[in-house]
Parts: sequence; C-alpha cells; structure tokens
Amino acid sequence: MDSHKSENMLSTAEYLDKLQERAPKDVLDIQTSMQFGAENKYVTVNIDAKKKEFRNGIEILHLTDVQFGHLACNVAKFIEYRDWILSESNRFVFFGGDMVDAATAISVASPYENTVEPQSQVFQFCELAMPLRHRILGSVGGNHERRSSKAFGELGRLIATVLKIPYSSGKQFVDINYGEHKPFKNSLWHGGTGSKTKGAKAQMIHRYMVQGDSQVYWVGHLHDVLMVGDVRESRDEKGGIHLEKYCGVMSSSFLEHYGTYAEVAGLPAGDTQMWRLVLEPNGKWMMTLR
Repeated sequence: MDSHKSENMLSTAEYLDKLQERAPKDVLDIQTSMQFGAENKYVTVNIDAKKKEFRNGIEILHLTDVQFGHLACNVAKFIEYRDWILSESNRFVFFGGDMVDAATAISVASPYENTVEPQSQVFQFCELAMPLRHRILGSVGGNHERRSSKAFGELGRLIATVLKIPYSSGKQFVDINYGEHKPFKNSLWHGGTGSKTKGAKAQMIHRYMVQGDSQVYWVGHLHDVLMVGDVRESRDEKGGIHLEKYCGVMSSSFLEHYGTYAEVAGLPAGDTQMWRLVLEPNGKWMMTLR
C-alpha cells in the first residue's frame, strides 16, 4: 500500500479492505451535530487533561492546500508533517481543504498539470493520510474538491468517507473541551477571494472573524501565511465585562512556486508554513508556525 500504483493491482473491494486495514482506531471522544446530508457542521471533541499524554498540553496543526496530484505538489513535505504529528500522542490535525488538485477538462486548470485523474488522486491521498485519521478533529472542503462537482460530485466528501472523519464542504465549528477550556472554539473554512495584497487577505480573514464567537478562525486558499489578532468585549457570569483575545490565521500550501500557475501569474513565492495551536490545560493558549 506504500506504492501509488497499488490501487491498480487490486479489485475495488480488495483495495478498500487493504486501505481500511491501515486505519488507526479512534483515540478521542468526538461527537458530531448539525448534519446536512452527509456533512457535519458542528464537531465536539472531549480530551481528558488528566491522561498522561495530555497533561502538559495538546497541539493542533492546520494542514491545508496540499493539492495532491499536482505535478508541483511537495509530497515529501506532506509526509514530513504527517510523521511529525504522529511522533507525539498529543498532536492533532485540522484539514483545511484543497487536499487534492483535481484538475479536469472543464475546470480552470489543465489536467495536464496533474499526475493522475481526480478519483485516483483521492485514493492515493487517502493512502498517505490514513495513518493520521484518528488525529483529524475536523475537515472542510475547498474549491479544488469542488472542481469535480459538475460531473462527479464533491471530492471532499469522498475523502472524508474513506478516512471516516467529520466533514463540511463549507464552514465547520469545532469545540474542544480540554482542561479549563470549556470549550475552546474553532471555526474552519477554506477561504475565498482572489486577493493578492496582504491587506486584502487580512480583510478577508477579519470578515470571517466577525461572523461568530470562536477563539481561532482557520483559512487557507491563498497560499500565503498571515495572522490577524483582535480583542473583543465579553460578558462574564458575574455581571461584568472581560477582554477576550481571538485571531484568524491563514496557512500557506504544499505546492511549489516555480513552474506553476502562481509563477506565471506573477504571484509572490512562498514556502510551506502551517499554523499550530497549543492549548494548555490551565486555559492558556498560543499560536505558532511550523
């Protein structure tokens, strides 16, 4: 199953059986709600801070815009991130969308930029991501997963079905109950607009941030790295007001710059930088880049 050609060597049933044999068992109590069709918009994760592996904190890494299947996708970099997450039992993941490139004959990009057709991209990506499935707390779809919608259906749903993870094609709200975080609220969305300047990208993030009451808002899409921090007034149980920090973050991508449409369009070069949330059991938290 380590070979990307493995799906062609087995029947469909045999392939799925082999793939599921590699699926790690769930390690957390994850509950889903707000179901629309096969999608879950709301996810609640319960993590016991008294357990040895979680006593000193938990980490959640954003993995977005992998665009697996594109000729310029840095697959080795994705594997490096995957194995880093798996090296510690207190590390978890949010999938941010555009996990496959999925160019078709009727999409904006050319299928000649891809290594295999979209359906094979899904299964090959799932082979790579399957060791992570028990660490994935939430996942949303992106515009690349929607490239197949006119002819096949939205590919993000297929990825989530194979990996057996909670999924939303649009927004997803993930509450994490951990220690004094009751809960720590996250909002996931792939992102939007064709903004090119840092200011315009920051405005897109901030427009998303004012829609809800989360502490962290996660986006990708524009292959850039950015954080917008803010403070809001919040009523407390004692009849007073306290100031609450919150932020919006944009992670970049796993796509190389040179030799791609980004270079041709004159967009700035960028490296893979993913945001990481660190939750401490005492109610403190911070964001870092990896």
